[in-house]
Amino acid sequence: MATLNRHFWGWDAPVLKNAVRHLMHGYSGPAALDLTDTLLIVSTAEAGRRLKEALARAHAPGALVPWVWTAEQALLPAAVRKEAATRLQSQMAWQQALQKVAVEKLTALFPVLPEERGWTWQLELARVLDDLNSLLGAGGLTFADVAMQSTHDAARWHDLAIIEDAYTQELNLAGLCDAQALKLRTAIQPVLPEDIKRVIVLAAPDLPPLFQRWLLGCAAEVTVAIQAPQEMEHTFDEIGRPLPGYWGENADVMVPLPDAHMHLHHDASTQAERTITLLRELAPKARVAVGVGDPEVGAVLQEKLALENVRVFEPGGVSPTEVGLWHVLNQMRALLAGSTWKAFAVLLRVPEVRAAWMGGGQNGGLKVLKEADDFAMEHMPVTLEHALELSARAEPGSLLPTVLVAARTFVQELKSLPLTLTARTLLTQLYGERKFSPNTPSDQLTTSLADAWLGCCREIEAELARFGLTPKPEEIFALSLEALARTALTEPRGEIDLVLQGWLELLWEPAPNLVVAGLNEEHVPGILIAHPFLPDQVRQQLSLPSQATRFARDAYTLAALAAQRLHHGALHVLCGQWSERGDALRPSRLLFLCDDETLPQRVKHLFPKEESGSMRAQEPARTLAWQLRPRIRLPKVEFISPSRIRSYLECPFRDYLSQELRMEAIDASKRELAPSEFGTLAHHALQKLAEHPQMKASKDAKEIADFLVGMAMEQAHLRYGRKPAPLIRLQLESLKQRLTHAADTEAAERENGWAIYASEWSPGEKPLIIEGALLKCKVDRIDRHEHSGQFRVLDFKTADKITDPLAAHVRKVTGRTHIAEPDEWKCFQLSDGSSYQWKDLQLPLYAAALREHGLRPDAVGYFTLPKNVQDTKVLTWSGFSDEWADRALECAAEVVRRLREGRFWPPSPKAYDRGFDELFLGDLTAATLWEGPTV
Repeated sequence: MATLNRHFWGWDAPVLKNAVRHLMHGYSGPAALDLTDTLLIVSTAEAGRRLKEALARAHAPGALVPWVWTAEQALLPAAVRKEAATRLQSQMAWQQALQKVAVEKLTALFPVLPEERGWTWQLELARVLDDLNSLLGAGGLTFADVAMQSTHDAARWHDLAIIEDAYTQELNLAGLCDAQALKLRTAIQPVLPEDIKRVIVLAAPDLPPLFQRWLLGCAAEVTVAIQAPQEMEHTFDEIGRPLPGYWGENADVMVPLPDAHMHLHHDASTQAERTITLLRELAPKARVAVGVGDPEVGAVLQEKLALENVRVFEPGGVSPTEVGLWHVLNQMRALLAGSTWKAFAVLLRVPEVRAAWMGGGQNGGLKVLKEADDFAMEHMPVTLEHALELSARAEPGSLLPTVLVAARTFVQELKSLPLTLTARTLLTQLYGERKFSPNTPSDQLTTSLADAWLGCCREIEAELARFGLTPKPEEIFALSLEALARTALTEPRGEIDLVLQGWLELLWEPAPNLVVAGLNEEHVPGILIAHPFLPDQVRQQLSLPSQATRFARDAYTLAALAAQRLHHGALHVLCGQWSERGDALRPSRLLFLCDDETLPQRVKHLFPKEESGSMRAQEPARTLAWQLRPRIRLPKVEFISPSRIRSYLECPFRDYLSQELRMEAIDASKRELAPSEFGTLAHHALQKLAEHPQMKASKDAKEIADFLVGMAMEQAHLRYGRKPAPLIRLQLESLKQRLTHAADTEAAERENGWAIYASEWSPGEKPLIIEGALLKCKVDRIDRHEHSGQFRVLDFKTADKITDPLAAHVRKVTGRTHIAEPDEWKCFQLSDGSSYQWKDLQLPLYAAALREHGLRPDAVGYFTLPKNVQDTKVLTWSGFSDEWADRALECAAEVVRRLREGRFWPPSPKAYDRGFDELFLGDLTAATLWEGPTV
């Protein structure tokens, strides 16, 4: 067994400088520094690269440094790694084991088994077991080991050991070995390069527990170099890891970091801005490096640095999810899995996909996108098959049905091919005609991602055959993307200005000035994700990495980063208050490692009160780059309708945008009926009732209900198909209930003598003329009383809550009522002295139109079908008279005049959002430059 010699460097100088000094100790030159007999252990591959580069710079004749390993490379060297199962192979071996083990007998592990134990269940459980195997492997433990050691849940661990044994057998049958088992074997009998006489561990505070056994088993001199003063030797274990008892949350750790160097900011954007400011301030004094703890901050910082023409490099590589092709493949996965309209609609917006589905051309591309959006708005399809059913009645010349058929054929073709051929076919369809430039970063990432995906596909096909697994095509496709997501795409380092380093890389950063952004509790020290079989308390009992060891490692790291810059340079840390999703963030607990006297001020500094003014305002998601300058056109107004008048009364400017400029919002992703669509179905059923000779006279509530529901459902099926979206199905059930109660009201009204006189009535060839404009309207229903001969006008209302007709049309004005100047023209007074402000003219104008035809109504009102079906009733306008109609005509005439004069400004501040208000960032007045007349 080797003897471990610990050597403490102190921490006044950077780790890199100390490491070079240590390795060159005793060297006299002039020949090259020869370290061929030395195996160096470093924390990360980037640390190894830095070390070799620093040694080359420090020694002009050169340095022979052939052996620089990480702990992972030592435990699983190249010669041994060939035997080890990859992550994918291990996952498939676990799945095969789950298929062969009688899981129903493992009652301690599975007290209740799910009914469906197919591919998805096996895959998810295989991942859980593989993660558990890796966690235990860090300490050289197996499921069986824990079963023997555990006094709690021993039966469950025994069941897990049975599956583990089957897993090992599957790997053996495949000619493979478990990677964790190989690491344990290597730790017991280390495999060193030839002629190695000494092993030196260089400032690696995060070594796995198993590595200690490896070091003790080395047949060489072992030195552990630690970046800390000699007097702190009792705070580290044999292999240089900080001990939780001395570096933990309850220990007396003091990090020499002043409040002035701790910067609290609202979000990722403001952190990135502050980082750039610090770079400008510190760079003239000495070299500056940047570290990032929160990936959100890193992404924003990269964007802002790019705008500053700063070339940035991330040593960890680029995640596939940052490449456009990834998102296309991910949507294709969704399309293969469920043929969903949502995935189809997203892919249709990708030019390459759209060209493939349109036969290789882009002619009509915008037309088919508009058709798809309009189709989704009207019919809300759920799947491709649903959309094909609904598109059968499309107008001649429509492109959408052809594209839908092409998409379905495309999906069927991909499902029929082997995975690698599926990938090649898909990539050829997308990029077969495109030329890629190797010097363009985006093209380079796209081709790298494509190559990586093809590699994953080939591996998956080979391993599925090896392990005899036969998932569905869409499951295999999803598996390939999961494997791809674990792959980091390498970027050429090239000419760079700044490296964005991760937290664990910073210990090896020698720059005198260091700025670390995103130092929040959620990321540093972070929270180890709880494993269902291995909670943190059990990890501690088994001497595995835990929250305590994580905190100790990071507390030591922060202390070391601060200490080496205490007299030369500066360490600045930034933390945020809110994530991009609006989640509250906490400053890292590491920032509170100070003495008791400093702590109250530190808390006040990092948790300021809002009123203190120390919190910067959040950067808005969007700001105005320009003002909308709508073209000015004076409407002719040959026709006018109650709905147009209501639109103008509510907001003249929004009315102009929607009615004259035809602006409208398109929500192609909606999955439920809009209130107007819900009402249309009810109106349709009630109209059909009025048109049916027998039904409109019926007094049988059940008979009426069956008819209304039947008519509404027939129309719904024509519009939304036999299997509409789940939310629509729920809404249709609600509609059935409302129509059933409407039938009760209809039957009661017949009993009371009211008969349907007309439905969907319009003025026809004798319209009412208002200031030269013809009134266009359609009255939902006119009833006539069989005994009194009275007429009444009814409008159907399916709003959730009932509204009194009078309150819906006017607002009462008293001496205390504030009327804005732009609204004064809407006010009027009745002969009884009461004053009102118009909101809507619908029912009074209906009454006026009927007067022109000699059908003077005695009452006007609403037939309400609210959400609370108990409130279904006929509500009439109390005190309605011709005077109301006359005053309404005066207001309507004024609206026509204002429309013709182009008086559409200013916008009403509290008007109903027409769906496009978002374009104006919530402030139409500030976002618009209006050059026409005003109200």
